Amino acid sequence: MDEMVKNHQDDFSNNESLSERLQMTLAFCKRYHMSAAVCYLRIQIPPDLLPLQNQKIETHLLSQIVTRLKNSIREIDTVIKVIRTDFIILLTDITEYDCQFICERIIGVVSEQYTLDFHQISVSCYIGVCLYPYGSEDAHELMSVAKVQMYEAEKDGENRCSFYKGWLDANANREMVIENDLPYALKKGQLYVQYQPQYSLMEKRVTGVEALIRWNHPSLGTVAPGEFIDHAEEAGVLNGLFYWIFEESCKNMARARENDNNMKYSINLSVNQLLLDNFLAKITSILADWSVQAEQITLEITENIEIYTVKKVKERLVALKEMGFTIALDDFGNGYFSFSDFLLLPIDYLKLDRNFVLSLKKNKKSVDVISPIIQMAHNLGLQVIIEGIEEQEQFLEWKELGCDLIQGYFIGQPLTFEEFFNSIDEIDRRIQESYF
Repeated sequence: MDEMVKNHQDDFSNNESLSERLQMTLAFCKRYHMSAAVCYLRIQIPPDLLPLQNQKIETHLLSQIVTRLKNSIREIDTVIKVIRTDFIILLTDITEYDCQFICERIIGVVSEQYTLDFHQISVSCYIGVCLYPYGSEDAHELMSVAKVQMYEAEKDGENRCSFYKGWLDANANREMVIENDLPYALKKGQLYVQYQPQYSLMEKRVTGVEALIRWNHPSLGTVAPGEFIDHAEEAGVLNGLFYWIFEESCKNMARARENDNNMKYSINLSVNQLLLDNFLAKITSILADWSVQAEQITLEITENIEIYTVKKVKERLVALKEMGFTIALDDFGNGYFSFSDFLLLPIDYLKLDRNFVLSLKKNKKSVDVISPIIQMAHNLGLQVIIEGIEEQEQFLEWKELGCDLIQGYFIGQPLTFEEFFNSIDEIDRRIQESYF
């Protein structure tokens, strides 16, 4: 923390109510894995707008300002006066995007004209913001950094707000926002599922889809799963996301029952979810709610040989298989699985790692490695899925190698459920034409 921040820490040491309230807020947020924002607000009252520096007028003005402030925030938030025209606003359980919205609302409301003793008075305000835990986890430092950011806001002109970004560059700041906002994405309706078609070379038609989660962030736009799945696990929300995707897919299966009962739906499943105490009961309940059969669903698990030597993992996979689920091993070739391991596990599909697609594209000699893998899988009664196919040439190459299912942009991009079902006939026709 630089010297400028240190110089402001004593400003808050004598305000016991502020310190206690902030400590309580941070303890609450830490306990429930929430974010918070410390906003330092300064009201600037032009001296010439207060006749004779009338203390009574200023007191009434500040009283109206406090009323407007309290009406601009939520019930769970707090406004505390620091000194004459300075306030700390504590926003609990907040995303950066929503914090920005509230700060802009505060600025708009506070800067509107006031009528006092027949005088029209306008004020300016500036807000500095530091988010917990990303800006800091220390209460005094959060307030100090927020105050420094208030000075930064003043440099930008009247009625400005400035968020502390620290040393972060644009990419790191994006990651911070993703990590901060992810726990709120589901309840704010920002997440949705798209479906990418899978094409059967034997049946020469689309026979399945993979359910893929997407995030439409209000300020970042589309956020790819690769950017937030790891954060979801760290934040403890990945299990909730799995159940949500599972139920969304079951809901759509029920909707499509009259159109196609044979379509398979692939859903990604992590080992952590597989080992949840109520996992089997929960998914059984969801299936029953939507009258969906387990046979319609393929659960894709990631290759990790150390995990699958755990007895409980094997037992759960066997239980899923007995329920009727199809099991696919995702990203095969990215770990250390040997084919002998499949003799002990109820695996139906191998989904080859994308690196196989890249290696074949770069070097045709890769066929000497890939072809025996596919042949061995078939000898063990496993079907092989290849994803990441983007061109007709790749499609024909993997067809010749004997893959069973093809997935990728050449087959079709991820689509909403309605778009997918409306495009099935067009996909089948287009792929048929590419054979020749």
